[in-house]
Amino acid sequence: MGETKWTDEQLSAIKTRNCNLLVAAAAGSGKTAVLVERIIRIITNKDNPVDIDKLLVVTFTNAAAAEMRERIAAAISKALDKEPTSKNLQKQLTLLNRANITTMHSFCLDVIKNNFHKIDLDPSFRIGDQTEGILIKDEVIETLFEEKYDQEDTEFTSLVEAFSTYKNDDNLKELIINMYNFIMSGPWPENWLKENAEAFNIETMEKLNNSKWVLVLKNSIKVEIEGYIKMLEKAIEIINLTDGLEPYLETFSNELYSIKNAYNSIDCGLDDIYSSLCSISFGRLKSIKKDKVSDENVQNTVKSIRDDIKKKISELINNTFSVTPEEMLINIKGAYPTIKKLTEIVLEFGEKFSQKKKEKNILDFNDLEHLCLKILSDKDENGNIIPSKTAIEFKNLFDEVLVDEYQDSNNVQETIIELVSRRKDEFPNVFMVGDVKQSIYRFRQAKPELFMEKYINYTLEESNNRKIQLYKNFRSRKEVIDGVNYIFKEIMSETVGELEYTDEEALNLGASYENSEDENVILGGPIEVNIIEKSIEESDLNKEKLDEEDFENEEIEGVNLEGKIVAKRIKELMTTTGNNVFKVLDKETGEYRPIKYKDIVILLRATKNWSESLLDELGQEGIPAYADTGSGYFESIEIRTIMSLLRVIDNPMQDVPVIAVLKSPIMGFSAEDLCIIRLKNKEKYFYENIADIAEGNICDISEELITRCKGFLEKLEIWRNKAIYMPIDEFIWYLYMDTAYYGYVGAMPNGVLRQANLKILFQRAKQFEQTSFKGLFNFINFINKLTKSSGDMGSAKILGENEDVVRIMSIHKSKGLEFPVVFLCGTGKQFNLMDLNKNILYHDELGFGPDFVDLEKRVSIGTIAKEAIKKKMKLETLSEEVRILYVACTRAKEKLIITGTVNNIQKSIEKWVSSASLDYNLILPSEILKGKSYLDWIGMSLCQHNDGKVLREKIAVSNEISKDDNSKWDIKLWKRSDIVVNNEDGKLEEEKEVKLSILEEEYDKDVYGEVDKRLSYKYPLKESTKLKSNISVSDLKKRNAEFIDQHVESINIEEVESKNNRTIITPKFLQEEKGLTAAEKGTAVHFVMKKIDLDKVSSIHEIKDQIQYLYENDFILEEEMKAVNPSKILNFFKSDLGKMMTELHKEGKKIYRELPFYTEISSVNIDNTLSEEYENEKVRLQGIIDCFFEYNGESILLDYKTDYVSKDNEAELQKKYIKQLDYYSDAVFKITGKKVSKRYLYSFYLEKVIEI
Repeated sequence: MGETKWTDEQLSAIKTRNCNLLVAAAAGSGKTAVLVERIIRIITNKDNPVDIDKLLVVTFTNAAAAEMRERIAAAISKALDKEPTSKNLQKQLTLLNRANITTMHSFCLDVIKNNFHKIDLDPSFRIGDQTEGILIKDEVIETLFEEKYDQEDTEFTSLVEAFSTYKNDDNLKELIINMYNFIMSGPWPENWLKENAEAFNIETMEKLNNSKWVLVLKNSIKVEIEGYIKMLEKAIEIINLTDGLEPYLETFSNELYSIKNAYNSIDCGLDDIYSSLCSISFGRLKSIKKDKVSDENVQNTVKSIRDDIKKKISELINNTFSVTPEEMLINIKGAYPTIKKLTEIVLEFGEKFSQKKKEKNILDFNDLEHLCLKILSDKDENGNIIPSKTAIEFKNLFDEVLVDEYQDSNNVQETIIELVSRRKDEFPNVFMVGDVKQSIYRFRQAKPELFMEKYINYTLEESNNRKIQLYKNFRSRKEVIDGVNYIFKEIMSETVGELEYTDEEALNLGASYENSEDENVILGGPIEVNIIEKSIEESDLNKEKLDEEDFENEEIEGVNLEGKIVAKRIKELMTTTGNNVFKVLDKETGEYRPIKYKDIVILLRATKNWSESLLDELGQEGIPAYADTGSGYFESIEIRTIMSLLRVIDNPMQDVPVIAVLKSPIMGFSAEDLCIIRLKNKEKYFYENIADIAEGNICDISEELITRCKGFLEKLEIWRNKAIYMPIDEFIWYLYMDTAYYGYVGAMPNGVLRQANLKILFQRAKQFEQTSFKGLFNFINFINKLTKSSGDMGSAKILGENEDVVRIMSIHKSKGLEFPVVFLCGTGKQFNLMDLNKNILYHDELGFGPDFVDLEKRVSIGTIAKEAIKKKMKLETLSEEVRILYVACTRAKEKLIITGTVNNIQKSIEKWVSSASLDYNLILPSEILKGKSYLDWIGMSLCQHNDGKVLREKIAVSNEISKDDNSKWDIKLWKRSDIVVNNEDGKLEEEKEVKLSILEEEYDKDVYGEVDKRLSYKYPLKESTKLKSNISVSDLKKRNAEFIDQHVESINIEEVESKNNRTIITPKFLQEEKGLTAAEKGTAVHFVMKKIDLDKVSSIHEIKDQIQYLYENDFILEEEMKAVNPSKILNFFKSDLGKMMTELHKEGKKIYRELPFYTEISSVNIDNTLSEEYENEKVRLQGIIDCFFEYNGESILLDYKTDYVSKDNEAELQKKYIKQLDYYSDAVFKITGKKVSKRYLYSFYLEKVIEI
């Protein structure tokens, strides 16, 4: 291969010296090659060569550091081939082994090892395993809490009450450990804690108005209000262009003026902001006769825009100002003592944890950075941090400091770089390369803001602080680049994404893909987007309640539907015969060749719950695939068996592990054997029964079983004795050999993988032996903690890079990789915002975000600090999601195929079109923030594109308004039936052909006669066949007129309350959101009552927060959230029944909520026209009991009702539901054996308990 041809920008990044240099290198721009070339030219410069050990090169991973060394070694060797007598090159090759090409942790470790005497550290320290650290933390926190309880510390007791449940103090323990882990990601954790605790010591409104929390809230409110102003301005523009709408103009203009006034007050104090928002007024629209309006659809559109703004502003006020500014100040002051005590406990925990590690002579990864900081820093007379003598030595040693993947640096690493470099000195020397658009490690406390601060302030011209942009992409085809640029110009902004994706930031085509002369060859092509509808069947929608399994099944089916589409498309791409053969460019030969499976990757935001389903779907179509899941290890049969064996050896008084070992190939007991052992004495442990059988204490036992039991006990005794003195790793290997289990699993399907998994367990045991914990019990605890802290692990990797299989991996694992064909799947999956709903939030800039817990009133109220941090964290999380999507899309070299599922295509497109605001050709950041998935963002963008015609036609929107863009898109809309029916029909037809051919070969008249006889059989009680085999209580109620009262209507509460303020209904296809039916609203109330935390129902704020939590974590939809009235929920819990439930919950008593049941009833109960001979024909009755509990010895049954009913018609409600409660009572008796003492309805409309 010839010499590399560098672009002007690349050459500039390679050659520029004697300054701080930030290289913004986009995906596929060759940044690693540039970094290596820069190092090579520095060390081989003929005029001023620098030894390679005078450079500090910081990489993100050990693998990246190793690759960097290899590249540099190869480059030096290549140069030596040309100049074999060069002493400088020979010297550099020799020095390479001690060159500082390293991760930040490895650099810190070297600093500590060479300066241990300066920090009073035993030089024989070791780096502790992550799980060992968790075990030590658990030990320390238990000791600390015991001390605090013994001291009868009242402030600590208050802290426990504020953050723990009535059952235990685990929540507080977890909070302390998590907060400690968080602060250790910053350079000065003790200072951070103290400063941010004191931030709550606020006495005046002036100080509150000047706080960092209020600044964040102001910016958030600005983004929202700006969006509403733009929307209203557009509505006014439409009014001016539409004949007949002039009467609306004055009202809309006045409302725009009012909103702009509120916007102008945002820079004022909280009182002014609150007053201005509350003063926004919406007048009454003048009526317009239908015949006066030229376009009624346009009229409905502007009214819909206005209604949406009214609703959103109301929500803004209620969410941000749920209490007045004065109350905000009171709550902040009230939270101060709790926060102050919490910080003291966290600091005390940190001190004890450090002491414990010192006793064991171990360090963890956080210690490496912080002890390094301690060595490298001093303080001047004013307390400011300055470089220590050691740091100054490094400043003089390093000619240049080069940082790779700079966008993923954190504050600690930034501080260390500052201390060992000359960044702020007269002769700056820091080279930083990265791409802020690919910063996707905020969960590891990465700070893309560090990159952005320099990107904004550094200049393109020569200076001490300079930046160079490498935005030419040498990876992808034009179709991929154009598509990526189009999407991210639409969705990435300074607000969401933390960078405006302008033409300057866009990718530029750098790769060269020649066209093929063969007409039958397909190369590249438009980006494909497959939008799949997985809507719930009509029959399911008619259910009175959808249970949780329905929703889980829908999610699972969504994965399967995407899997079928992916498998279908892969098979099409892999077709190598006939016309239209898809080919890719071979990296090695530079020639086009047919695609291979290994050219394809399937990317997922998270592989959990998705990869297995995709593997199944691909496997069914004969497509070889491999998933790097990061899970499944501890669930594999071989690991579960060995862990069960270890648990039995440690403590045989555990029935589940004992049974698992006996049933396994290790002992070979049959299911019948196990039943015999169990039934001999149900009260004893399984092990005790085995011992009794072995000793001959039980009659009627076969000699064979007695012998087996004796054999098990003898083996167990040997194993238990060996476990006492053998190191755990040697003991585990001994078990593998002694039981022959290692060889057994090797003979099973996927035997090589299973043996590799057992080897990993052996290696884990070897690591454990290096820790301060010993023995079998501690190893089992070690594995338990490992599983809990890290989740499951991936199975052993036995797949080589060249294996011809489709790979399935997470987007994070794909970073830095490239593939000819990328399938981006699961784009309809909603973003995970669960972290925003914790009791207390914390943020590196904004500090603590707690609730104010009033222990006297037993209520918890959100603080302005929490609201500000919540908004900031949501913005940062969604910004990171934009960048993750960018990383996913830029992995593709030649073809990008996107799939995603939605519940309802029509409704989704309506939402996208509304957010995209086709008329003014702009997606506002406020609309991007409303997106709940990647597919929402992609959909918003594409419904404006020329190729988005298929989306616009779906909802009858004009195709005249679209963006003229060079990118090419192939958008397909799929219904579930299109995928499932076509797929199944093909398989059924194939099976039919096979069976017919078999019958033809094996013709037998007797067989056909028997078949004919069976097929001709008529069931005598034929009326039974017309009934469903399963029927719900609600269906039964509807069938039987006895239980229906025509005067009681299922009208929603809110509909009745607003029936006197009716407005003209907007056509469904123009509505941004369609309303729920009364039954759907009732279902939402029932679901909230099922999920609500009974510890947090004492105030309207707690209930609102819980409903918000359910919405933000995708348990309920936005319209369902709005359908549930928090005050009505609160009033229930103020009732006698509600108080009973909370009282029982605090006592730890069981309360059954949404209890499903199945029972049998006679057919004649369903259809009273059936004769007595049908009495024994049974039908399964199923239903869900809303609530059941025992109180003071009485069994109480409770059913919630959301029906409208007049106050004087209460008896009708009783009549309507008495039979339903009869069935529920019967079911409770069958489940518990106890008769129901009292039965109640609770009417949410009447807010009343009604005894039946």
